[in-house]
Amino acid sequence: MDKDNINTPDSLLKEILADTKIKAGKNLKYRIMQQIETEKVFSPQKVKNSTPLIGNMFSIFGIMYALIAMIGIGVYLTGGKNALESITFLLPVTLVASVCSIFWMISTYDDQRRSKQQ
Repeated sequence: MDKDNINTPDSLLKEILADTKIKAGKNLKYRIMQQIETEKVFSPQKVKNSTPLIGNMFSIFGIMYALIAMIGIGVYLTGGKNALESITFLLPVTLVASVCSIFWMISTYDDQRRSKQQ
């Protein structure tokens, strides 16, 4: 019985407050959605510049392997098969690989730094 007594004043209060609510017009929802869409159009959009990291990597390492192949062909034509195992081949290959790897690391760092600034 206590529940009925408690719920009755609550339900009466809800009915009284429900009658005092201001009823919105039929097209209010349409106008609100149109306003939201209009604000989306006029708000500044962030442009994402996605740099192709994999494309950058393929181009740098592609050039590196092309240089190594040219060095290998040149050393093979001048010194034969045994020259490919000598310091004449290994030193330039190591130098080319080191320079290309450092260039790739610098370009990756620069891309990350630029993306953080934007």
